[in-house]
Amino acid sequence: MKTTYLTLLAAVLGGSLSFAASINGMNSSYSKGYTIYNGSNGDTLNVSSPSVPVHTGSGATPWTMALTISDLGTTSGTDVGLLFTYNTTSNYKNLEGMGYRLTESGDLTLCAGGFNYNGGTAGTSPWKTQTLSGYSAGQALTLFYTYNDGNVTISAMLGDDTSTLTTLASLNGSGVKFGSVTMNQLNFSAKDGSGNTWTPPDGVTGEYTLNNFDLYLGALTEDQMKEYALSAVPEPAAASLGLLGLGILLVRRRRA
Repeated sequence: MKTTYLTLLAAVLGGSLSFAASINGMNSSYSKGYTIYNGSNGDTLNVSSPSVPVHTGSGATPWTMALTISDLGTTSGTDVGLLFTYNTTSNYKNLEGMGYRLTESGDLTLCAGGFNYNGGTAGTSPWKTQTLSGYSAGQALTLFYTYNDGNVTISAMLGDDTSTLTTLASLNGSGVKFGSVTMNQLNFSAKDGSGNTWTPPDGVTGEYTLNNFDLYLGALTEDQMKEYALSAVPEPAAASLGLLGLGILLVRRRRA
């Protein structure tokens, strides 16, 4: 009986407090749902068809990775908790990626980098970093990683406050280009351990909750980013329903 109540409780809380994000009139090419990463292991998402180009030239399609994260675990010293890296064809492993540093006092620094992120070739090229002001523990943070003609633009929005949507200038990069290769795998929370094209400096397995992830073929407008982020954050009424469900379960359990 105890197991049954715990299962129902998980269903009520998970179903009411997490939603798939969406953009009206657009379908994502790849999606990943609600996942909790506890800092000990990650997982992967296969990216095969349609193809996602990581090159420049005629016909190269821009793309945007959109993801909402929350409940980030604190990191130690110079450690960078990995959010994701990606692999491409031609056996490039962990080509580029994003991570974060979060101090006990709540200071959040986002990190972006990769093998060729700053136009260099060093396999251990450093992260580009930017501190994000106004972040509080547990708050939803929606990130947008846009690749367009060899340039990366990263934007972020805090919770459901559309006024916080901003392009994180210090994290943008150029030179992220290779000869006709396409993405074939996304690595969440931990890098691909089978090989290294780029080794994330001080990269450790990230501890965070992935509320939703979508990869769109195309560069999103600011209005589309806001729509996506708002759809990813539960309305207060929905959260209240989740708490109501929890209360009903506890009452039933007590009566039983």
